Amino acid sequence: MKIASGTSLAAAMDGLLQIPRWRITSVVLAAILLAMPLTAGDRHVYAALSFPQIAILTCMGLAAGWIALDRMAAFHVSMAGMVLIVLALAVGCWFAGRLDPFRGFGYSRGVGTILAVSIVFGGLVRGATDGRRSAASLVALASAMSWLAYDIPRLRFQPLRDIHLYLGAGSTAVDGASPYLAAPITSIAVLDRLPFVYPPITIPLFEVLASIPRPLADAIWTAGSIVAVLAAFWLLGVRGRWLLVLLAWPAPAVGIAVGNVASFTFLLYVAGFRVGAFLILSGSFKLQSTIPALWLVRERRWREIAAGVGIIAVLAVAAVPLVGLQAWVDWFNGLRYFQESVSAFPSIGGLNLARWMGSPVALAATVVAIGFALLGRGRNGLARFGFASIVASPTLSLHGLSPLLAGALILGPELLWFFLGLGPWYGHQSAWLSIALVGSALLIARGDDLRLPIDLSPSRADVHPAGRTGQVWPDRP
Repeated sequence: MKIASGTSLAAAMDGLLQIPRWRITSVVLAAILLAMPLTAGDRHVYAALSFPQIAILTCMGLAAGWIALDRMAAFHVSMAGMVLIVLALAVGCWFAGRLDPFRGFGYSRGVGTILAVSIVFGGLVRGATDGRRSAASLVALASAMSWLAYDIPRLRFQPLRDIHLYLGAGSTAVDGASPYLAAPITSIAVLDRLPFVYPPITIPLFEVLASIPRPLADAIWTAGSIVAVLAAFWLLGVRGRWLLVLLAWPAPAVGIAVGNVASFTFLLYVAGFRVGAFLILSGSFKLQSTIPALWLVRERRWREIAAGVGIIAVLAVAAVPLVGLQAWVDWFNGLRYFQESVSAFPSIGGLNLARWMGSPVALAATVVAIGFALLGRGRNGLARFGFASIVASPTLSLHGLSPLLAGALILGPELLWFFLGLGPWYGHQSAWLSIALVGSALLIARGDDLRLPIDLSPSRADVHPAGRTGQVWPDRP
């Protein structure tokens, strides 16, 4: 297609993003997401089931849950009745999966669990409102299938791995030793022995958690992580059933399952739009989390910068009697040893750009991303800085992608659900495709605000997680 002279790049890209509003495009996007786990290999990954088998069962359950809710909505069944019937259907399938026909194939535990979980999510995607559904529901269902096919076999491995690492660091500090690296890593065979790299001001928190019974500490941390993620969703404008559906998106789901601090830094980043000091505090855990604090400089919010720096200073001074000055020296040395370890074992970096494209390209991309963010203002600018923090991340896992949601929510429901379904599959390629998609959306966003497309029909708005508010970071949280 020839673009008329004078048409801006932003206008051209905006035109391209109109294409997914065609009904046939929803079918194509859904088909792409459905195909991803079907081509993931035939090795057994859960209860003698392979990824393709899990995907097929998940599709069956999602379809059953969606159809059940759709029929009940058509007959105006009460909300309580809908919930009870869907739960009864899910429980019935869970028990049916343990009957003799499945037990002989070794599938009893897997079939029941997969069908039960996916039926509930299928009902959530459909919702309880009456009326015609948008074709975008197909992409939402395919995205949910992509998540569940990833989550069900993988989230059960190494549960709460990261919080146990933090608690181990707290116990080490209580015993008077340093929790930081004293030399570069020589082996990463055991992932739960990866190093503790957070600043000394975080050590007292983990000392307290390490002093209570482990099950209680695990419960407190997990409950706090779930509440933090839900609060972040709400502040971004997500409402209704989508709060629960998005918990299965691998970005927050992985963070909660392994007990990573990313659940809390995600909340601090999102809440930083209203309380700027939170953007400063977010950097207390991860270095890349300090990048969104540049938004405060761009917005000239000097008092909030001073408040955040003051809180950090108070915490640092208060931590000295508890951890000692040597802990800061050990931390700086530990970071240096950790960087050497990442260079020696690139897999520690996860999805980071340096592992994929090399350090020079990663550094250049970081500079460009921060410059791109500095060009934005208001909500758009803060979303861009969240995007830049991901590009600049020295170690990047799926749970580090959560800040992308701020920029992704301005997409129409078809592209939004396609973006959300991409991350778990094909390693770097799909993750960075989703990152690029959000970057493109932020590039073409008009002005300082972040609003949903203005042409959403009621049925399409119902499929959009922020369809009720119509805006990212709504004025009334």
